[in-house]
Amino acid sequence: MGTGAFYGPEYLGSKDYGFNPGLIGTIQNGPYFIKLTGTQLTANVLPSETFYAGPLIAYGGGRKDVSDSVIKKLDEVDAELWLGGVAGVGYSGLMLQRDRIGARIEVAHDVMGDSGTTATFSVGYEINASERLAFGVDLSTTYVTSDYGDAYYSVSASGSAASGLATFKAGSGLRDITLSASSRFAVTENWGIGGTAGASHLLGDMADSPIVKDRGTRTNVQGGLFFWYRL
Repeated sequence: MGTGAFYGPEYLGSKDYGFNPGLIGTIQNGPYFIKLTGTQLTANVLPSETFYAGPLIAYGGGRKDVSDSVIKKLDEVDAELWLGGVAGVGYSGLMLQRDRIGARIEVAHDVMGDSGTTATFSVGYEINASERLAFGVDLSTTYVTSDYGDAYYSVSASGSAASGLATFKAGSGLRDITLSASSRFAVTENWGIGGTAGASHLLGDMADSPIVKDRGTRTNVQGGLFFWYRL
């Protein structure tokens, strides 16, 4: 289990940033696990060391209380409750004795708000440089339905009149491509520290929206530092 502080944009495409606390944790018994990452909970229900699949539940804060005075005049995006599933595959010792490569897909639907459905595809590689130190890289992209694009990146006629931004209708498509790196170091047998850093680049309608082009940025960076404890 662990906790830390994470720095990132108020929403993807925002030029305004802030810090948020976060939690991480894993309970594992053989191939079965329950994993908490921030506000997302996933699990594996398959009796396999190579393949895993299970449910996903996550909370999203929507787009509220933003710093930009113009974006404040647009319709808020309600908080979200995401339900879905995750599936992946991983191989250890593929190129080196202490490395692991994997791929996964996460599909989630907002059952509480109007943010539609998302599907995230990712590939990652991790190497244990020593018994105490590990590094990893991850490349991902997220596909969003038109409901998501409309909620976050469209500008309605009323929103245009209130904010001065041009009207815009965002549809479905790939939202972004994200590259991230992480590391962790075991200070003792039970205690350790870790860090993560990355960048996301918006694509398609999400990048073309006046919310991003006129008031934000296509590329966001994010990072965090956390402390962990292992039983």
